[in-house]
Amino acid sequence: MTAPRVDTDTLRRLPKAVLHDHLDGGLRPATVVELADAVGHTLPTTDPGELAAWYYEAANSGDLVRYIATFEHTLAVMQSREGLLRTAEEYVLDLAADGVVYAEVRYAPELMLRGGLTLNEVVETVQEGLAAGMAKAA
Repeated sequence: MTAPRVDTDTLRRLPKAVLHDHLDGGLRPATVVELADAVGHTLPTTDPGELAAWYYEAANSGDLVRYIATFEHTLAVMQSREGLLRTAEEYVLDLAADGVVYAEVRYAPELMLRGGLTLNEVVETVQEGLAAGMAKAA
């Protein structure tokens, strides 16, 4: 007897929980490109498709140092209120599109202070973005 095959659409619709998911590790490539341009941060490429491939390759390279270096670019675009609001909202919307009904998001607010925000402002802004995403996803 063989196990039944489940198609991608069915998998997407099934309710899921995501634990210990890094907010700064799941940004949309197009968002990274747009926000990097707005803040003057240089990326390996400004083509969203190429950037997605670059991230995928680094994440699957087996080289921890190379993988961790990718966060330089996501963190660079998460140093402002606007960047944090957008990335947190999109985080929720992307998870909801994948059928996630419960997520444990983690991030390090102390890594998001270079733009002048305080720790409290980072936490409040991320919470605001997550709430906006939840409201839209509902």
